[in-house]
Amino acid sequence: MQKQQTKLSGILDSEMFGTDKTRYYFDIKKAKSNKHYLRITRRDQQDTDLFKRTEIILFEDDLVYFVEAVSMLLGRYSSGNMGISC
Repeated sequence: MQKQQTKLSGILDSEMFGTDKTRYYFDIKKAKSNKHYLRITRRDQQDTDLFKRTEIILFEDDLVYFVEAVSMLLGRYSSGNMGISC
């Protein structure tokens, strides 16, 4: 009998935060190509007790750019210097 893979398989490290209705998961996973990637998942509880999931996947080659963009954005936000910068 072949073992079925679950959504949790392949997770190397994980962090989670949120409330009962909305949770965020940050998972480092390994792709079939052996490259690592970051999967960010937002899980929202609907009125019917079902959950809606939204995911973004960033491969390791793009992580440095993602971290830089978030750092720059939050730096402008914290200094009150917000505006579009491209």
